[in-house]
Amino acid sequence: MRVSRFLALVATLATLGCGGGGDDDGNPTGPPSGGATNGSFTAQVNGNAWSATGTITVSRQQNNFIGVAGTGFAGSTAYAFIVGIGNATGPGTHSFNLAAGGDGSSLIIGSSTTGGAAAGWGTAFNGGSGSVTITSLTSNRIVGTFTATAASSSGSGSNLVITNGRFDVTY
Repeated sequence: MRVSRFLALVATLATLGCGGGGDDDGNPTGPPSGGATNGSFTAQVNGNAWSATGTITVSRQQNNFIGVAGTGFAGSTAYAFIVGIGNATGPGTHSFNLAAGGDGSSLIIGSSTTGGAAAGWGTAFNGGSGSVTITSLTSNRIVGTFTATAASSSGSGSNLVITNGRFDVTY
C-alpha cells in the first residue's frame, strides 16, 4: 500500500512538471508582476506572503488524485508548491501524513537561489505534517485550504511552516 501511495506521488510530480504556462516576465532579478491567470493559490511561508503567478496547473487523474501546482515568490525567494490530494471525490479533509497511513495526499515545496542551489521540503519527510481541505470540487474547479509543516528534504535544514494556504482554481 505504501508503494502505491509513493507511485501516485511520483506520477503527480511528473504530470505537473510537464504542465503549466510560462510566467517569465523578462525580469530575472525579482518576482514577476501580475497574479495567477486561472484563479488563486496563496499561502504564508514562515510568515511571508506567497502567491502563485502565471498559470496554476491542475492535474486530475482517473484514480481521484488531484494535483495543484504553482510558482511564485515569498519576499525575494521563489517557491514552487505542489499540493497532491489522494481520493479527492468531493469536499473533505485529507491528512498530509503519509507515514500514518494517509491517502497519498502531500505538500511538496521546491526553491532555488540565484546561484542555482536547490532546496526542497515536504510533508512526506520525517517531521512533516499538515492537511488539506477541499471545500468545493466540480468538473472544472477546485477550492480548498491547507496548512503544513514541511520538513527539509536534506534532513538537516529548517522546516517551512505553511499557514493560511488557499486555492481557488478553474481548469
